[in-house]
Amino acid sequence: MFNAPRRMGGATLAQSAFLNSSAGGNTYTDPLASSTPNPASFGDVDPWSAAPSPARSGTPRRDSMDEEAVQPQLLPAAVGPKAGLGGFIDDPPTLYLSLHDQLEPSTSGEVSLSSVHRLLSTSKLPAATIEKIVNLTSHDKNSLSRRELFCSLALVALAQSLPDDDLDISIERLSASIPNLPLPRLSVPPASSTLRTGYNLSSPGPDPGSASPWDTTGNQNGNSHHRDQSAISSGSGAYNGDRANPEAEAERGYWKRLETVEVTLIAEKEGWFLQKYRVESDKRSGEVVSRRYSDFVWLLDCLSKRYPFRILPALPPKRIGPDAQFLEQRRRALRRFMNMIVNHPVMKDDGALNVFLTHTDFEAWRKRTKVSTEEESASKQLNPAQEMAIPADLDEKLGVLRDRLPSMLASYQKLVILAERSLGRLQAAAADASRFALSTHTVAEEMPTCCYRNTPGGGACSLCSGVARGFGEIGESWTRVAEEGEKRAGVILLNSIEALKTQRDLYLAFRDLFARHDRLSKDSVDSLRKKVESRQKKIESLRAAQKPGWEVEVDKLVAAIDQDNSTINSLLRRRVFIRACMWHELSVVFHSRQSAQATLGWREFAGHEAEASKAVGAVWESLSERLEAMPVE
Repeated sequence: MFNAPRRMGGATLAQSAFLNSSAGGNTYTDPLASSTPNPASFGDVDPWSAAPSPARSGTPRRDSMDEEAVQPQLLPAAVGPKAGLGGFIDDPPTLYLSLHDQLEPSTSGEVSLSSVHRLLSTSKLPAATIEKIVNLTSHDKNSLSRRELFCSLALVALAQSLPDDDLDISIERLSASIPNLPLPRLSVPPASSTLRTGYNLSSPGPDPGSASPWDTTGNQNGNSHHRDQSAISSGSGAYNGDRANPEAEAERGYWKRLETVEVTLIAEKEGWFLQKYRVESDKRSGEVVSRRYSDFVWLLDCLSKRYPFRILPALPPKRIGPDAQFLEQRRRALRRFMNMIVNHPVMKDDGALNVFLTHTDFEAWRKRTKVSTEEESASKQLNPAQEMAIPADLDEKLGVLRDRLPSMLASYQKLVILAERSLGRLQAAAADASRFALSTHTVAEEMPTCCYRNTPGGGACSLCSGVARGFGEIGESWTRVAEEGEKRAGVILLNSIEALKTQRDLYLAFRDLFARHDRLSKDSVDSLRKKVESRQKKIESLRAAQKPGWEVEVDKLVAAIDQDNSTINSLLRRRVFIRACMWHELSVVFHSRQSAQATLGWREFAGHEAEASKAVGAVWESLSERLEAMPVE
């Protein structure tokens, strides 16, 4: 119950034919289909992508670095658990916690290098000192963990307490200064308003104020993509075949009426290890509820039994001793899971789903309430119009998708991997831009003092001073480039990658639907018909022989035949209902989601990329103009 089924059809995702182009006789294996990016170079892989976890190599990341790199430096031998620098970092002053929160760290608690640079730049310390502090704590990474940030703040406090001519900043000296260390004098500079939300796209691009339209948690305003709706309505023939399908027609523009469910991780654990999630819907009344992972498993189990022939997303797995990266990836997967379910045209009205989203004392409700898991075909009946709407060639239509699904799924898996690689490169580029800024600011401070014309009590060299001012301008430009890179990485992480995974989840869900259909659509109609024929023959023989008591035996056989015929009729109605469900999921749910999410999403992505290019181009264009005044000789 606590471990959600992976529903992979026996083989893992990386081993299955869905990701291996060698299936079907071709000996060529696509390298992207089974590759996983190096976490030290290309960002984090989806931890349940079925590929083995990559070995950590190169520059260690936060979780391994905390134990291998920081502890030998930050945790000197001490008498008690709270003694020395280690105890100070574990229990920092309130100011440290406040500064950490104001920097808007990621869900894993890490702060980008550009944000740390902006903060330390307010310390009024020499650029060389700031650069040394960053190098001591960042270890060539793109971001700083909570402990590393606190160490940076402590080093700033140490540097501010030393005389101006004393530049000896080290971890050892900081550890010795802990008892008398003052608070750092810092202030969080105002970041760009689009740092976390993306770029301000002008018309006719998409509106960034709404959520990504290709994510299933998309636009709620309904007024951001009028031209997109008109393009889908009249500019494409994708919906022309749905004019005669009222259910498909009703789903048009579904992306403007989406319900959004937010799933956030609750920091405090229940007991020793039980992690809970805060679940909140924007369209259902009630308080914000908290749910355990096993509650999500219960919900999927109920829905799988009630709606076996509907598109159901998969749950992310459970792991013993998960790290922060895994918990964040699972939180996002749970968010995609919930938003796919609450926006399904049939399952969104399910009673168990509503209780899951609104009932505060959910565990007590589960204990005292017996929930019906009866299949929907037992309580729902099709009207004649719905039965007539099922096409005669439904099996052929499903067969086309079944044949093409492996290729589409493999392509989206590759897109997810490539997007994660791109994110890793962007984060690394933004961190390198911050390092460029640090080094150029250091050069700007040191260059005038290195000139032979700079004598004690004499005037400074005008040439070197002018070049130093130019280096200052260059450093400021690199700082802005780092901020723009951080914005772009945030857009890709929050919108693009999650949207690609949402689209991938849709194909995975339909693949699982095919597997459930093959397993659960079988019935005993043929065997029951044979029983009826056998009993009818026996009745005829009993009537012909007319032995004593034959009337009672015939009555028993007739009652059994009536019961079998009733069961046969119920099973035949179930067959029709299953076909209606498969047609609905194919023509209404899958068709609309596949098309609209992809079209609107790539439009938004293109708009964000265009705006990002303009922003970076404007930085260099402005620098080029200012450097015209930088002296040459």
